[in-house]
Amino acid sequence: MEDIQIPKEIPKEIPKPRLRVFLIRHGEVDQAAEGRLNGHQDVALSPKGEQQMAEAAEALGQRPVKAVFTSDLYRARKGAELTAQKLGIQVQADRALREIDFGEMAGLGWREVMEKLGARRMINWVDERFPGGENLTDLKNRVMPLYQKIIESHSGEIAIFAHGGTNRMIIFEELGIDLKSFFNFEQSYACVNILDYYAVGMKVLRLMNGSCACIKNFEPV
Repeated sequence: MEDIQIPKEIPKEIPKPRLRVFLIRHGEVDQAAEGRLNGHQDVALSPKGEQQMAEAAEALGQRPVKAVFTSDLYRARKGAELTAQKLGIQVQADRALREIDFGEMAGLGWREVMEKLGARRMINWVDERFPGGENLTDLKNRVMPLYQKIIESHSGEIAIFAHGGTNRMIIFEELGIDLKSFFNFEQSYACVNILDYYAVGMKVLRLMNGSCACIKNFEPV
């Protein structure tokens, strides 16, 4: 965790963040009600999910967003592409932002996976790796190096379109939360999270699991 730099003088005004990250989960997927573990499978968005991503792009397109990053999977990439079109910039897609890899369990429903793996392995994602796939430690080692590179090389406002697991990992690691609490925090379809970074090294989670309608309530950075 970065050390917070104590300023020598008390600032006359509350400083603005050096960087604001809009971290968005993809929209609702096809057959969402079936509760399938999609992971690295490139599934489609439902009509509702397509609309959710259009609404997110409309909200972000009215802000001074300088860069848009995304998982390379369609369900996340769609919102990123729509947003980038609004802003007149290029999307930067990267496999490192993908959801956790469920390996041999990808595409199966929760109940079927529970029957195959047992309750203990389904509960302990930190240490127990999905057959042919990843655990949370693997996800962290894949996602966080890229995320750190992104936040160190940008300022102002940026947007990242990713997945429920990817978003949780970023938030947990940035705030120092134990990964054993991974599923104590909801990440709904098309939700928006906002992380602010200050020059003194402080990080603030301004919004978690909010709607795209909330975006307009935040002053530009």
